[in-house]
Amino acid sequence: NIIEDALIGDLFEAYQTRRSAFWYWRQVGVAICVGACRDVWHHLPVALAAIVTGLFVAAVPVWWLVNTSAASLSNVPLPLWIQIVAPWLVVFGSAVLSGWLVSQLFRAHRAAAVLSLAAAIVVAGAILLSAANLGPLALGSVLLLDALAAIGGGSLSGVRERTVRG
Repeated sequence: NIIEDALIGDLFEAYQTRRSAFWYWRQVGVAICVGACRDVWHHLPVALAAIVTGLFVAAVPVWWLVNTSAASLSNVPLPLWIQIVAPWLVVFGSAVLSGWLVSQLFRAHRAAAVLSLAAAIVVAGAILLSAANLGPLALGSVLLLDALAAIGGGSLSGVRERTVRG
C-alpha cells in the first residue's frame, strides 16, 4: 500500500533526524491502532460476525469447565498441579482455538476479524470477571493474556503472499 509505505518512510526519516526511540515506537503504535480501527470500521459486518463466532467458541469450553461438578471429576485421580493448571489451559486454549477459527472463517479480512475478537474478549472478560474479586493487576493480566492468546491463535494460519506465476 502506497500510504503505508509513505508513513513508514516518514516515521523512519523523522526518527533518523531528530526524534527519540520512545517517540518513534509511540508513533508506530498509534499508526497500528488507527489502521486496525479503520480496517474494522470498513468491514463492520465481518467484525460483528467474528465477535459472535469467536466468543461462542471461546465460551463453550469455559462454560463446560464452570458447570462440571467437582464430584464428577473426583473419581479421576489427578495431581494437584494438573488441577491448578488445567483451568488456565482451558481458558487460554479456548481463546487460541477461537482466534484460529475466526482467522480461518474470515480469511479475506483476517486482521479485522481477529482484532475485533480480541477486543471483544477483553470487554466480555472485564464484565464477567469484575465480580471475581481479582485485583486490578491480576484482572488486567488475565484479560491481556486472553486477548493475546486469541491474536496468537489467529496468527497460527500465517499470512500468505499472493504470487504471480508467469
